[in-house]
Amino acid sequence: MSDFSLQATSRTPAIHLNTADMTLVISGESYPEDVRQFYTTINEQLAVYFTTKPERLDVAIKLTYFNSGSARALMELLDQLDEAAEKGVKIIVNWYCDPDDDITREFAEDIAADIRATSVNILDLDGDPD
Repeated sequence: MSDFSLQATSRTPAIHLNTADMTLVISGESYPEDVRQFYTTINEQLAVYFTTKPERLDVAIKLTYFNSGSARALMELLDQLDEAAEKGVKIIVNWYCDPDDDITREFAEDIAADIRATSVNILDLDGDPD
């Protein structure tokens, strides 16, 4: 499988799935016109990645803003990651939050509490989210 990347736009985050390094980075802002279409593409790429039976995936989420539609899509993405973790893939999510953004931190904490097999670390976002 080859790497997958989407460049950030004014409404969508940058997405970088590096299969050799076993990393996924989501950074920027997320409020796409069609949330379902945008995140379905990511979910499909991850599904293909997981068919290669990787040993791990290190995920960095560095979103400075996301809307409610993106929040639902992120929950689905974390559920997909958790399913892979339940099948033996070591998944570590580092979720970077602005130290002053209690809403994003609470959302990340809620997701961390809901998933079982994935390790979620909530960290402070310092400076440039890329």
